Amino acid sequence: MSENRLVALGIDVSPKLVGASFMLLWALSFSSAMVFAKALSPDVSNIIILFMRYFFGLTFFSPFIYHAGIQGFKTSRPILHLLRVCFVGAAMGCTYYAYRNLPLDLATSIGMTGPLFTTVLSMLLLKDRVSFEKWVLIIFGYLGVLVMVRPHELPVGTGVWVELLANLFAALSIICVKTLSRTESTLTIMLYANTVTTLIAGLLAMSIWETPSTQDLILLMIIGGLGVFSQYCSVTALRYANPSFLAPFEYTRLCFAIPVGYLVFQEIPTMWTLFGSLMIIGGTFGLTRLELTYPSK
Repeated sequence: MSENRLVALGIDVSPKLVGASFMLLWALSFSSAMVFAKALSPDVSNIIILFMRYFFGLTFFSPFIYHAGIQGFKTSRPILHLLRVCFVGAAMGCTYYAYRNLPLDLATSIGMTGPLFTTVLSMLLLKDRVSFEKWVLIIFGYLGVLVMVRPHELPVGTGVWVELLANLFAALSIICVKTLSRTESTLTIMLYANTVTTLIAGLLAMSIWETPSTQDLILLMIIGGLGVFSQYCSVTALRYANPSFLAPFEYTRLCFAIPVGYLVFQEIPTMWTLFGSLMIIGGTFGLTRLELTYPSK
């Protein structure tokens, strides 16, 4: 692949276009998985959901594991892989809790603050320089969260804090993936994420295990398949484009969440949710444009 173009099926395709396409597929598959998770019985524990998601995901992924063999696990960065596994597991656990306990549009909107977390952590961990303009946009984006949850009028529920915590863990995972993708293949990154997370979640689930109903098992199987596919899409997207370029494509999740929340769960978004969402989108979009126009700022 050249610096600016790659050849796919004999047609020149921009790497950024490939990354954007995979990011759109991620948004659709991730949102679909959250809808199915929200439809699960309240009796199903979040730890069991996390285990079953990765267990079924590992089942769908097993042909690739068989084909790769032990060679697929060879890596020069085992600690970074394990660190990312911890971040991914924590992020998914928090995300399932938030989506099951918050309206779909609110959970999705707060979820879109993820790129803001990534910007701050890139400054702290990767020593990226954050200009005054970026700080203004970051603060503006988080003001959008305050507008949505209205802490001066309503008590901020646990689900909101858990969703913000999920974004923190997800941002740490993104930084790990971006670092790993420089030397590791997509297959290796996914092998570690799915196998190790399944083992850890399985050990946690053993102490509270209750066999889900047949209907919940079917939903969990679908969530697992969508989870593996969304993971593949996100890792592949980061291989072709930077997080700052890909961030705006996360907005498509909101376009999906609002109508589904209304049609399936009878959730009507409030004016505050819509206005706060626009602030989050505006702040993240501004950060992206600033990064693309003035990458050194």
